[in-house]
Amino acid sequence: MPDNGKLEVVRPGVMTTVQDLGRGGYLAEGIPPSGAFDATALKLANLLVGNEVGEHVLVGGDPGAAGLEMALRGPRLKVLSDSVIAVTGADLQPAVNGQPIDMWTAIDVRAGEEISFGVARHGVRAYLAVAGGIDVPTVLGSRSTNVRAGIGGVEGRALKAGDVLPIGTGGTPADLAGRRIRADRIPGYGIPAELRVVLGPQDHLFTADSVRTFLDTDWKLSTTSDRMGCRFIGPALDFQPRPDYLVEQAGADPSNIVDDSICIGSIQVPSGLEPIVMGVDGPSLGGYAKIATVISPDLSRLAQLRPGEVARFCAIDPDEAHELHVAARGVGTAADLA
Repeated sequence: MPDNGKLEVVRPGVMTTVQDLGRGGYLAEGIPPSGAFDATALKLANLLVGNEVGEHVLVGGDPGAAGLEMALRGPRLKVLSDSVIAVTGADLQPAVNGQPIDMWTAIDVRAGEEISFGVARHGVRAYLAVAGGIDVPTVLGSRSTNVRAGIGGVEGRALKAGDVLPIGTGGTPADLAGRRIRADRIPGYGIPAELRVVLGPQDHLFTADSVRTFLDTDWKLSTTSDRMGCRFIGPALDFQPRPDYLVEQAGADPSNIVDDSICIGSIQVPSGLEPIVMGVDGPSLGGYAKIATVISPDLSRLAQLRPGEVARFCAIDPDEAHELHVAARGVGTAADLA
């Protein structure tokens, strides 16, 4: 891809990584998709600056253009050539040359200017898209960073001061600046967060009272949560009497099962304590009972939940979940623009 400019990292922030919508098709080899945890926010950012929006890896195979995912406290970046940017997701107080800029809007930036971010006012993860996209090499079809595996992005790691990010060829500021996302299409990050789930595949191993408790509880996000898994604090959940075959094949712990596949959004409950929702960097197999699975459109809401904030799980039927899953393809079209 021809070079259209660069961004220099002056200050990296807490955890800033290059992400597109992820690398699909490799879970069988133990490689998670990674990609933007809040795919909706990245798609809308790319739409604003004229980039390829792509399809979420869970409903398509096109990862779209890469941007930056910035968590809790963002970076400071020096613009090395004129371009246009957009910031979406959590409010990390974005500014250009110290002057606050609007989020969910395409903004002109000029060579020599600095883009800076502060501490998140609400939410956790913000996304920066640049016209042309962050043009790092692809790994298994995606530019997304998996820090634990050391692949993708910039040398498989979070950004550090001194990194220079190449930008691909994009539209011109005159064509893009001033574009906005419609107010009714901007996601809300209210608390408590309602996360819709489909029960199973091992909800039958839990007592009926525990399934009701799971759905009726205000769960608090633990500080020991990240892109691999989000752990929730609340009451213990109990299991049905353990079948002999599970004791023989998987062990005596009531939550143990014979290892099976794990979806993004699957909710494991090790020993009945602290349900863990698997994230975009999560494992492909596991040996703990899964009480439910968060539907793919609500993973974006999960990605913006801060430690200590509350979520509730709401059960829906598989047909409704499928309709919502397919509808997620509609995010990132001209209909989202004001």
